[in-house]
Amino acid sequence: MKLLRLYALLVLAAVCLHAQAEPLPYSPSQPGYHDANLALAEYCLEQKLYSEARLLCEKISGANAERAKEIIAECEDKADEYTAEAWGGYLDQRAEITQRRGLGAQKAGLPAQQVLMADPGNAQANEAAGRKWLDGLGWLKAADHERLSKLVVKTADSPEKPEREVSWEQPWVLVGAHFTLVTDLDWKRALKYAGLLDRFHEIFFELLGDVIPKRKQPNVVWCCKLADTFVKFSEAVGFAMAENNAGMHVGALHAVLINAQRCDEVGRKNKAKDNLARTLYHECAHRLVESGLRGVRNEWDSYELATTKEHAWIVESIAVVFEDLQITGSKHKLKGLEAQRTYTIQKYWTGEKGKVPALKPVLAQGYAAFAEGTPISVVEKYALVGSVAWYCLFEKPDAYRKAYLELLVDYYRVDTGRRDFDKRFGVALKDFEDEWAAWVVKLK
Repeated sequence: MKLLRLYALLVLAAVCLHAQAEPLPYSPSQPGYHDANLALAEYCLEQKLYSEARLLCEKISGANAERAKEIIAECEDKADEYTAEAWGGYLDQRAEITQRRGLGAQKAGLPAQQVLMADPGNAQANEAAGRKWLDGLGWLKAADHERLSKLVVKTADSPEKPEREVSWEQPWVLVGAHFTLVTDLDWKRALKYAGLLDRFHEIFFELLGDVIPKRKQPNVVWCCKLADTFVKFSEAVGFAMAENNAGMHVGALHAVLINAQRCDEVGRKNKAKDNLARTLYHECAHRLVESGLRGVRNEWDSYELATTKEHAWIVESIAVVFEDLQITGSKHKLKGLEAQRTYTIQKYWTGEKGKVPALKPVLAQGYAAFAEGTPISVVEKYALVGSVAWYCLFEKPDAYRKAYLELLVDYYRVDTGRRDFDKRFGVALKDFEDEWAAWVVKLK
């Protein structure tokens, strides 16, 4: 058995070393397609990524079916040990296989769009589809590439004062070490937020980098100065939003869209120190989590997350945690929930008439249900799930941090139903809720 496993891992190593040399079968119906998936499953088994090994093997058929059944049996009742190193290695190897499958589709003479379904990063297919690559922004339509490539400025080499005027048609394109900011904000402000985004990246992985791996794909923030521009731009890219939307992470675009005017208006109303930074941290946390845990996939694969039937709360919870991040030069502080969240808790849940909402109905909601204002308002939901995340990560890390982050990984793997809350967290939900509720009403 060990020799067979070693052979499978050597096959996978060969796939990675010779990614450009030998195309792979690109369709599950083709002979040999499942060889690479079996090798991936063997890697996951070795790395104690048992759930992923099982998921891979459940789709394997043909000559590899018997070994796949053996792996599924070996994974039975074993707890995953997610680490950034193991999961990042898996994503790297999966990406190599994806590239070779794209080459297989290309060699078979398939149209560009079908090649891109096998490998979204295939250069020849992207170019055939009328796209061009731009460092920091990824694959763009030819017209956008022509316009934006002339405007790129690397933040490390940025001038003290640019010599041109800015507009949304001719924005600043600030390419940093980890994020690219495309914006029509004034230069000083644009440069400030470009710097904050790269610092945010460092802090995010300083706190969560033991479980969430860093990925190299572009992280683009399109930040519109005016709400009207934001609405028109969101419509143009196929994700229409309203003037009162502050921003959104769009997984299918691998990007974040931001409405700076709305962020500033809300900030003034709530007397927030920097509501635009708050919104950027929230939405960019989504970006880093999704890219880190799902890796490079076809853009349509992002919609798979919209089919989830439970635990959608965890997506917003991790983003809420970073809203109150304060960055000053080389220093930073993450002290607790941001004021708007604690205000909600104090307004609705504390005092004689206050009542802390029940966790179970919210935690049980899938993607669509969580977005609705039931059984509590969306504002309360964000305060609730953000406080649960903070409690797990920073108040009781020895007891709950590992379980929380494992659930986050499982959500982005679309595999949350295997274990209930009690098994994941090692405590009955009712007991967890009692201790969390006693803590949350004391938040200041």
